[in-house]
Amino acid sequence: MYPGRKRRDYNDIESILNYRKDIIFKEHATKLDIFQDSIELLFYLTKVLNAGFLDEVKKTGKRPEGPETIIPVMFERNNHNLLAAYKLACIGLNNPAYLNLRTVFEGITQMYLLQFTDREAYIYYKQQLGTVTTEEEKELKNKHHWLRPSRIRELLYAGEKKKHVDDFYILISNAAHPGIKRAMGDFDYREEVTVDVLSISLALSAASLMSIKNIYSAIIGAEEAEEIDDLLNRVAQELDGQVLDISPNHPGLKKDKIS
Repeated sequence: MYPGRKRRDYNDIESILNYRKDIIFKEHATKLDIFQDSIELLFYLTKVLNAGFLDEVKKTGKRPEGPETIIPVMFERNNHNLLAAYKLACIGLNNPAYLNLRTVFEGITQMYLLQFTDREAYIYYKQQLGTVTTEEEKELKNKHHWLRPSRIRELLYAGEKKKHVDDFYILISNAAHPGIKRAMGDFDYREEVTVDVLSISLALSAASLMSIKNIYSAIIGAEEAEEIDDLLNRVAQELDGQVLDISPNHPGLKKDKIS
C-alpha cells in the first residue's frame, strides 16, 4: 500500500455510476421511455411467437426443424443484449454498451440469413449446432468465408443499401473498440457519447422489431403489428426520421420470403 493513497471501496465507485445515471435519466427521459416500451414489446413478442409455434405443432403434429428453428433463440438473445446495452448506457459505460449493440446488429443479420437463404442458412445452422461434416467445414471456409459478418452482409444487401449498412457496422465497431486516446476520454461521462449510444440503442430496438414483423408476419396478429408500427413511428420521431432499415434487399435472395 502506498503511503498517503487511499483505496476507494466499491461503494465509492458505484456512487460515480449512480451520479451518471441520475443525469442520464433526467436529460434523456424521452429516449429511455421509448426504449423501455420497445423492450417490453420485444419480450412480449417472444411469448406471441412461442404460442404460435405451439399451435402449429398441435395442428400438424410435427416438430419444426431446420435453420429457421433457431431464429427465435437468436431473437431472444438479441433482446437480452439490447437490455444489457441499455443498462450499461444508463450508467455511462458506453464502450461495453456498444459491444452489446454490435452483437444485436449481427444477430439481426444472422436471423435474416437463416430466413432468406438456402444453402448458406443450412451451413450456418449446422455450424451453430456444431454438426458440420468435414466436407461442409471446407465449404464453410472456402466458399462461405466462415459466414463472418462481412460475408453475411454481402449475401443480404446490394447497392446503396449495402454501403449504408456497412457504414453503420463500421461505426458501431469503431465505437466498441476505440483507440487508446479515445478510450481514455470514455472513462469520464461524456454527453455526446451518451446521446449516440442511446440513439443507436433505439435504432436497433426498432430494427429488431422490424425483423420480427418481416420474418413472422404470418404469426404476429394485427394488434401486435400495429403496436410495432406505433413504436417504429415513435423511434422515427425521436431520431428525426433516421430509422435504421436493415431488411435485406439483395436480388439473389428468396423472393417469396421477403416482405
